[in-house]
Amino acid sequence: MADITLSVELRTTFGKKNRALRRQGITPVHMYGLNEDSESLQADHKELIMTLRSAGRTTPVTLQVQGGNDTVTIVREIARHAVSGDIQHVDFQRVDVQQEVETPVPVVLTGQEEAPGTAGGAGVVTQGAFEILVRAKPFDVPNEIVVDCSGLMEIDSAILASEVKMPRGVTLAGPEEDRIAWVQPPRVTAEEDLVPVDADEEGLEGEEGVEGGDSEEAVEGSGDEGTAEEQ
Repeated sequence: MADITLSVELRTTFGKKNRALRRQGITPVHMYGLNEDSESLQADHKELIMTLRSAGRTTPVTLQVQGGNDTVTIVREIARHAVSGDIQHVDFQRVDVQQEVETPVPVVLTGQEEAPGTAGGAGVVTQGAFEILVRAKPFDVPNEIVVDCSGLMEIDSAILASEVKMPRGVTLAGPEEDRIAWVQPPRVTAEEDLVPVDADEEGLEGEEGVEGGDSEEAVEGSGDEGTAEEQ
């Protein structure tokens, strides 16, 4: 697995002053864990974005603290602006490379079209979980877990989390009964959902509506959108 590193510096600004920091292209980050004091740090925004794209939530990132020690971490939380979606803050958790950690890993389905349960449009494969919680040493955590659906034989056939083949050194940490994927009947169309109404009955209902029915106008409410908390 590739060694991903990120250069960071100690941070001395906090709260609302972080806005000025972000305008300079610097993003606040936080490092904690392993029963050590947490550290307030900062990183170049562009370098941080590239690191997050490479590491995701599963690959360890070595934080190289200027004037300090290199520390192996994993990405735990990414705070984004409520409106723009820009990254505002990132939390990194220290990890012991010899100790197992629990972390969610993305699920990728394959073989949906080959599943016998979908033959002739009888059913469709539905994904029930988009990530699986696993337990492994930091450098053994996979970037994704591929689940083959080609063995789903009929409607309601399902693949449970306990049936997913894990890579070497990786074990399931989440509920075994979670349905990762299953075959369900295709959805009926809107036209098929409609129930024909007799013309005479429709006329009577319409007259009653005119004589005694008051209509209520639906009002869509809106509230003020909150801003992201400064960290």
